[in-house]
Amino acid sequence: MRDYDVLLVNPIIGGMNLVSKEGVVVNRRNGVLVLSEAAGSFAQLGANSVPVAPADVEGTVRALYPALTMPAAERARRARALRESVRQEDILLWVERQLSDLANLPTRTARARA
Repeated sequence: MRDYDVLLVNPIIGGMNLVSKEGVVVNRRNGVLVLSEAAGSFAQLGANSVPVAPADVEGTVRALYPALTMPAAERARRARALRESVRQEDILLWVERQLSDLANLPTRTARARA
């Protein structure tokens, strides 16, 4: 993954978050991420990727051309933004959010009273 020009991550249903995140962090060539809208990481990485619908074969082909021919400055801008996003929203932040969500759940007692 260090040397890709374009990384296509195209799960049909969720998953493959780590592939897209690992790819953008280790890549040394300002590779372009072509990312399925169904990928779990799309919410985080979608704005700086080239989005594709997972079952749209023709749309995926159409997305690959601009990804392969994208100007160097745009590739670099997107790659920087993707790397920064993954570094900021790391596993520690994910755990904090999970614990916060759990702490904010109503207790069984409170639900029973309702």
